[in-house]
Amino acid sequence: MFPYGRSVVSGRRPDRVGRASLPLMRRSNQVRHARTLLDLFCVVGALFVGGLGVAHDETGWRHTATVLTHVGVFASVWLLVSSRLGTASFPVRLSRRLALQRMLEAWAVTWGVSGLVVVSSFAQPHLEIWTVLVAGLLLLGLQRLVLSSTPLDVAGDRPRTLVLGACPSARSLCSGVEAQAAMEFVGFVPFDGENAQEMPHLPALGTTAGLAETLREQQIDLALVSPSDQALTGEVHRVFRTCDDMGLGIQYFPSFLDLQHLRVGLAWNASRAGLSLNTPSNHSLSRLVKRSIDFVGASIGLIALLPVFATCATAVKLSSKGPVFYRQTRVGKNGQTFNCLKFRTMRVGAHAQQEQLRGASTQDGPAFKIPDDPRITNVGRVLRKFSLDELPQLLNVWLGDMSLVGPRPPIPTEVEKYTWWQRRRISVKPGLTCVWQVWGRNRVSFKRWVEMDLYYIDNWSLWLDIKLILHTFRVVLRGTGM
Repeated sequence: MFPYGRSVVSGRRPDRVGRASLPLMRRSNQVRHARTLLDLFCVVGALFVGGLGVAHDETGWRHTATVLTHVGVFASVWLLVSSRLGTASFPVRLSRRLALQRMLEAWAVTWGVSGLVVVSSFAQPHLEIWTVLVAGLLLLGLQRLVLSSTPLDVAGDRPRTLVLGACPSARSLCSGVEAQAAMEFVGFVPFDGENAQEMPHLPALGTTAGLAETLREQQIDLALVSPSDQALTGEVHRVFRTCDDMGLGIQYFPSFLDLQHLRVGLAWNASRAGLSLNTPSNHSLSRLVKRSIDFVGASIGLIALLPVFATCATAVKLSSKGPVFYRQTRVGKNGQTFNCLKFRTMRVGAHAQQEQLRGASTQDGPAFKIPDDPRITNVGRVLRKFSLDELPQLLNVWLGDMSLVGPRPPIPTEVEKYTWWQRRRISVKPGLTCVWQVWGRNRVSFKRWVEMDLYYIDNWSLWLDIKLILHTFRVVLRGTGM
């Protein structure tokens, strides 16, 4: 949340400013500037720990120019990256993990970009670049841990906040530990027809008709507006105008936007503001590491498993007529299609018989699975039993169409039968293995299969990927494929 500033609803600057708003904003900016200055001291300190102060046989003015250049490059990149990620404005006391993660990402980018610039621009190295990396991580991390309990943590400036609305959505905004640490909740004002008992943890402060007087008496800085579905649009508009005229910051949380997997932003049609809803793309350092692991892992797998590839290809070719590989159109991230590779395990033309055998499928929903499928060759049964038929998909991983870990890529006809909530399954890059392959396999319903995939999407981490990869080896050796 961003609890300070002008109204995000009306789009115009307020005519009058509340008594507490400007001092609070000034203090917040002062704290943020102080945190940024301390970050810069840590960055410069890391440079000197890495050997920037050593003259390297340079004259005085030349050495001074070298030091200033190095400091200028690292400081400029740090300010650019940290402001983009909000490292100086994120309260450490709210979440140490997230604060340290943002710092780590900002410092990694700063170190990589700035280090490349200074190393390639000077004939003689002036830095122990790896020492700079470690020193920066230690100094910036220690600074955050020490300052998390001081007034220099931004969370120390808690705005006096009034909740407008009485419903589960409004209650969720002000009942969490993080929200209460960031804001001082004075009370709430229900909209007409709402049940005040939905907000037992806050005092009720009148009605929307007397909102202006309530805002003056309580010296409110911020209004969190979260009406129920029964609230009238006209009444909500009047609340916006009243808060805007009083110079308050306004944050609007309608109950119909309680969709945690969607990112909500502003959209404009001519001069009219609206909301854009989309699934957020995670461009964090962890996603970059995931792609690096995919590329390196697929490269190693393709090289190390060449004897297995050759054996499987020979067995497929000698066992039945037809090509060694089977290419099938699959649906990838955000509905993009690609050619998925497998070792052929069925007779040529078997796909045309699928609809005739649909009644024998043991998998509900749009997926299709038959035990003892008559179309499968003898060699194909062995390949499927130990999931060897999917080894060529390492090439799909190497090319970037798939990942080592992710929901299995469906075929287009299956996606056409998905319900609205099941389509989120294709919001990420598909993979060779996932939760279903490890703990579900052929024993669960299609609905449960999709729920497992959505659990992976909502709880993704590098550690989860590593665990799933390790468990996949166990499952493959047990031979539970079909």
